[in-house]
Amino acid sequence: MPRSSRKHGYVGVDTSDRTDETVVTDHDDTATVRPQAGNDAKGGAAVRARRRRNSGSDYLSDALELLSGWTRDGVQLRRELPCDDSQHAALTERIKVAADTLHIRPTIVRRDGHTQICLGPPDGTTITDGEVTLAARIEDFYRTVVGTPQ
Repeated sequence: MPRSSRKHGYVGVDTSDRTDETVVTDHDDTATVRPQAGNDAKGGAAVRARRRRNSGSDYLSDALELLSGWTRDGVQLRRELPCDDSQHAALTERIKVAADTLHIRPTIVRRDGHTQICLGPPDGTTITDGEVTLAARIEDFYRTVVGTPQ
């Protein structure tokens, strides 16, 4: 008797050759490529992950102007934040989680009572919207960790 995903807490994986039709499932024919409203859901569209855009659009320049304290060094964003060791640890952990979500690898260095953050590869072509988003999140994280009002 096949085990049910509802009963045993696992999800079936579809393998299909078209986006609108389930061809084979891995165990009990309960999985679907349709939206998760139920196995009888109709319609819907395939959901695709957004990729980082390398865009020099004006909105990125406008967003950078709102991020006080961040400097633009070629195709990198840099920020130096004063904080003690425990604040550095808390800030670094929060940055790591957000950076992983955005698929960005910031450089974070602790030096002389300051945390130095660099976003963007030195050989990149332009600052991306993801890097600007992460810079804004870092500002929020810093205010939370250090306890400064907005």
